[in-house]
Amino acid sequence: MTTMVIPLLALACAMVLAHETGHVVVTRLLGGRWLGVEFRGWMLGVRLSVKSLSLRQVAWTLVAGPLAEAMVVAAFALIWPAELNWWLLILGLQWMMNLIPWGLIPNDGTRLWRILRHHALGTAR
Repeated sequence: MTTMVIPLLALACAMVLAHETGHVVVTRLLGGRWLGVEFRGWMLGVRLSVKSLSLRQVAWTLVAGPLAEAMVVAAFALIWPAELNWWLLILGLQWMMNLIPWGLIPNDGTRLWRILRHHALGTAR
């Protein structure tokens, strides 16, 4: 396990970078704007302007982060295939922290839940 410390740290950093970059790239492709990087205590995120986007487009910008993380994990699995179980465990834990709508922290899952709730209720933003 001690030989895996560097790859684990590299995976964690690559996942954060890919996650936030995924949000930015999809937002920009859909017509939104990137406003900068934001630090809130121990959390890192990007500030985006999605005013010109539909709720469906905003949902895609939110999903882009976790999908980018999956691509990073796939790359690590190609480089270190014997450690696939570790990579999938880390991805699963990250997705649980980010995609489950906790409500207390402004994660992607909470934002997606709000979009789905608005859609189901038939209300605008």
